[in-house]
Formats: sequence, C-alpha cells, structure tokens
Amino acid sequence: MRDGELTWGPLGGDGDREAVAGLAGRCHAVDGGMSEVTISRFAADGVVTTGGRTATGVLVAAAAVRPLSPGAAHIGLVDPAHRGHGIGGTLLDWGLDAAAAVDTGASGVTVETEALTEAAERLFASRGLRQVFAEDVMRFDLATAEPPAAPLPPELAPHEWTPDLAGRFFVTYDAAFRDRPGFPGWPAERWVAWTAGDEEFRPQWSLLATGPDGDAGFVTCAEGWIVQVGVVPSWRGRGVGGALVAEALRRMRAGGARQVLLDVNVDNPAGRLYTRLGFTTLGRRAKFQASR
Repeated sequence: MRDGELTWGPLGGDGDREAVAGLAGRCHAVDGGMSEVTISRFAADGVVTTGGRTATGVLVAAAAVRPLSPGAAHIGLVDPAHRGHGIGGTLLDWGLDAAAAVDTGASGVTVETEALTEAAERLFASRGLRQVFAEDVMRFDLATAEPPAAPLPPELAPHEWTPDLAGRFFVTYDAAFRDRPGFPGWPAERWVAWTAGDEEFRPQWSLLATGPDGDAGFVTCAEGWIVQVGVVPSWRGRGVGGALVAEALRRMRAGGARQVLLDVNVDNPAGRLYTRLGFTTLGRRAKFQASR
C-alpha cells in the first residue's frame, strides 16, 4: 500500500535489518533510549513487520508485532525528519490490526516504546490506550566523570557476591522489595538463578552491605548495568543505597567500564538519588494497553 509518498511492505533480509538499525539510530539520537532494544524487537521469533520507504528507497518508518504469552506487542519507528504527517498513526493502526492476527487468543496488544515522547503519548491516547508501565533508563559516564564520594556508614562493610552469600543477598532483596507494588514473591532459588545465571552477571561488582547486627542492603551488577539496588527498611535514609552504587561504580571503572546503565520506575523515588549521584536520563521506556 501507499501512504503519501511512502511505499509500504514487509521487512526481511540483511539489507532491511541494516535499514531498521539505521532508522532506530536516527530516532534514538533525537528521542533518547537504546536503539539495541528496539532493533531486537524486529528480530523476535514470529514477528510480523511493515516498513515505509521513500521514492529513493530509504526506510523512514517501520513497525513490528511479535507474539507474547499471552497477547502481542507492537513497536513503531518514524524518522524524525518525516514526523508530523500522520505516519505514526498509520503504523499504530497497522499494528493494532496485525496484533489481532498474531494473538489468536485475543488477549490484547501491548504497545511498547523504548523512547517515549509527548507526541507518542498523545497518539496512544487518541487510540484509547493507557500507560501501564514506564521506567527511565539512566546512564553514568565513567569515561568523563569520577564515581561519587559516598561512603557506607562506618559500621557497615561491603562483601562481594559468592555462592555462600547468595542466600543472604536474597533475604536482603526480599526485605527491601516485598512492600513494593507488583513484588513477584519469587523463592530464593528462582531469584538467585535469575541473578547469577545471567552470563553477564559480575559477582565482583555485586555487593552486600553487612554490619554487626545483620545485612543492610545490596547491589547486583552485570556488564555495563546496575541491575538491582535495595535497602532494608530499618536502614533506609542513611545513605546505604547511594554508597553501594558508588562503590559498584568504582569497581566497574577499575574493571574498564566506560558507562553504566540502570532502569528505575518513574514512580520510584530512587530516581532522585541516582540523579544526585551523577546519573543522567537516557530515555523513557513505556508500555500502553487498551483502556478497559
């Protein structure tokens, strides 16, 4: 089909993968976020795609719908130089229709973005979609900035992750997070496997803050990422979380890391802590679903 000056059709092959990567790079350079995650959505198993090309063959719009269990997920991209002409609406409407075919159980579609903009919010709202999740991706540039000076309280000491300490890490995680909405309530075995089973997990950067009266907080890290930070309720407000992050950053920098990323829910007050420590917001990822 044709939409204005664009010719539309499914994507496939090495050339289209390179074109999607280029389009994602142009979008994220303006909107923030991480293009790698967006690109991966177009390569998922069972994905259905469409793309819009100019008369000279340049890909300036693309969308993908992939199956979930249950449901389906849609993501779209419009080149910043081609926005404001209704192309985003065309992609979204295509995605909502395509999701019905991908999700044979009719469980509904989740519209995703790795770089939420005000224009995207307005578009999603115009189709009756509501935001169900949002988190900021934040970055610390270790190539240009020193890790902050934020020492642990003197009665606490950091201990690196070991198999023998994994159970205590879990107990501290459970105490720190169980009062939060959406806490999954995983058993220790599942959380430890999820944490340490990641091939990019780095035990030497993952720390447990321990004192004479027990464990106060923890941080777990992977290559280039701070994965989780938690402080038990009795130790909150005493600088434990910030000190653990600062120590992890120092160890990451000593290990050759150039930047460190983390995710923080937009409703989590820890975002202010990370800003004070020197993190900057790279972009906002979000999910929208049909209003009920």
